[in-house]
Amino acid sequence: MIKVTEKDEKEFIEPLIDCSYEDFPEDKTIPDGIKNLDIPLTPINPTVQLNVPYAVKSGITLHLHIITPPVNQDDTRQFPLIMWVQGSAFHKQDTAGQLPAMIEAARRGFVVAMVEYRWAPDNPFPAQIKDLKTATRFMLSHANQYHVDPQRYLAWGNSSGGHTVSMAVVTANMPEFDDEDPTVMPLNYRCCIDYYGPTDISRMNKVPSTQDHVTAHSLEGEFFGTNNVYEVPKMVQKGNPITYVTDKKLPPFLIMHGNHDRFVPFNQSVLFYKALKQHNQNVTFYRLNHSDHTSDTFYSKESFDITFDFINKYI
Repeated sequence: MIKVTEKDEKEFIEPLIDCSYEDFPEDKTIPDGIKNLDIPLTPINPTVQLNVPYAVKSGITLHLHIITPPVNQDDTRQFPLIMWVQGSAFHKQDTAGQLPAMIEAARRGFVVAMVEYRWAPDNPFPAQIKDLKTATRFMLSHANQYHVDPQRYLAWGNSSGGHTVSMAVVTANMPEFDDEDPTVMPLNYRCCIDYYGPTDISRMNKVPSTQDHVTAHSLEGEFFGTNNVYEVPKMVQKGNPITYVTDKKLPPFLIMHGNHDRFVPFNQSVLFYKALKQHNQNVTFYRLNHSDHTSDTFYSKESFDITFDFINKYI
């Protein structure tokens, strides 16, 4: 047990409450054998803020995971914004599923907002698209707080998240896909990155797949209100990104898809790519050979270098 002596008590120092870093005294004690280490004080790690609420819809509080590049407390720099949507077959997401990959994105100089959306079957199409747009406006409205450049933002997602970002970009300011008035804060995504997302859902079972994409209780059927996909063709057409590809200029698209995808057929990206090319849109498509759905190959250094070369070209 440590005994506090009278001498110690007399030397008690009042806590230096509210003392700044600059004014706080450094300890100069150097015991024999101590090793000194001088490391620059520049921040090296991104900051991760989990479960930041951005909206309440259908009785559900929706959240963002927000990742900012390494910054000092008094740093006023602004960075481009990535709106990331984690795929989930349109059902409840593991929103942190690609957290390590998005931390890497922040290391490359981007703020990342990982978006939680309402999930099927309780919240069918187009809830997910509306939620991404609401989340984007939240980030733009809090640009200073999160070091965001409000003029430079993009949408990026995988699987059903790829569908969500593609839909949000091709319907950017259509009121029927918005819970806010798009004339008050119009959205202008600089580019869109679609990793293996569905784009023409009624055709998913017209090529090999391990999944039922048609019946009312299939993942896609529940997304469309627990309906057989073939029995609600107008609704499904409305929910296909490919429907909105016309000669009207769209932001640049980057598509990546594995040619060994058992869940979302590679053909879905082929169809989307052909439609974009047919209408003279700016699109780049990479086929990842031998890659299955959600393969780590999409988050490898090679794929990320391609992705960020694309982003930096158009952001």
